[in-house]
Amino acid sequence: MTAVTDLVEVVDRLLAPEGGCVWNRAQTHASLARYAVEESYELVDAIDSGDDDELREELGDVLYQVVLHAGLAAAEGRFDLEDVAAGARDKMVRRHPHVFGEERADTEAEVVRVWRAAKAAEKAARTSVVDGVPRAMPPLERAVKLLERLEERGDAATVVAAVVRAPEQAGAGAAGSAGASASGDVVDERWGAGMLAEVAAAREAGIDVVASLRAAVTRLETEARVGE
Repeated sequence: MTAVTDLVEVVDRLLAPEGGCVWNRAQTHASLARYAVEESYELVDAIDSGDDDELREELGDVLYQVVLHAGLAAAEGRFDLEDVAAGARDKMVRRHPHVFGEERADTEAEVVRVWRAAKAAEKAARTSVVDGVPRAMPPLERAVKLLERLEERGDAATVVAAVVRAPEQAGAGAAGSAGASASGDVVDERWGAGMLAEVAAAREAGIDVVASLRAAVTRLETEARVGE
């Protein structure tokens, strides 16, 4: 027995029709999605903190989410944790032919090239360079991911310029109800396009925009606590 095996048995017990947990049995992959996101953000916080105890705990919470989702699927006869692990194992082997095969990659750049080639072969059915970028990602992170894909293709600047021009050409701007600006509910396409252009320019300058904004927001929180 290992702790991972024990955890699987704990989840099986929670999901058991008799003697299990009524809340856990009522969950679905969709209802649990928000918790997977929350736990992932808590893991990032733990990484930023540099505290090993926090890191271990949050890794465990993320692992629990994986085991719970697999347990739900297993209860329906779809797949189980072993299938999940096997899929991850096989994918990592395929995408590291320089380790498990005959490919050669001696630098990080070469490893990235090999990884991308292996991934492209797996995802040959995709019809667009931006296919597979999750729509549920926060806007800033999603913008960065889309820009990365466009940078690989070589036309990021052209596409961003088209986005910036679009609201002007359409006469679009702020859209919202009267008085909404006070509560921050107005949607302004021009502002959004301008922010996207700023993100693209920052990336071109070598700035990690996500980490930079996170640092600024952390400082905002610190300053907000002053005098409390």
